Amino acid sequence: MPIDIKTVATINLAIQILLFLFASGAVYLAKNRDLSRHCTFMRVLIPIQIIAIAFVMLPSMLGYLKIVNPPLFNIEMLIHHTFGLAVVVIWIYINLVFGKSWMPRNFRAVMRSAFAIWILALLFGVSMYIRIWT
Repeated sequence: MPIDIKTVATINLAIQILLFLFASGAVYLAKNRDLSRHCTFMRVLIPIQIIAIAFVMLPSMLGYLKIVNPPLFNIEMLIHHTFGLAVVVIWIYINLVFGKSWMPRNFRAVMRSAFAIWILALLFGVSMYIRIWT
């Protein structure tokens, strides 16, 4: 029995809310200088997010584009995808430069920017979910 696209989108929304809570916990750990646990949280969160993008968000989006004629690909969706891809690129950058001698001085600002952009992507995603599926 195949799962319908709305169910996939709802599962994705639940995953994203859980990841937000998980990321908020990582932020709390970083603020309390528990960087080892912060890094562990982030090393778990980032692959889960990438897997969610590849195996939940992408199929949901492709399924949505199949049922909508013509596709409703508006500015909100473009901003959501741009922010989401930017966060993945920033997270990869953070993991590549962390602890290296050429790590930028403003590394905290880079991490805060990634979190802020991720929150914006999440808000745009929730807005689209509400507009499309409710």
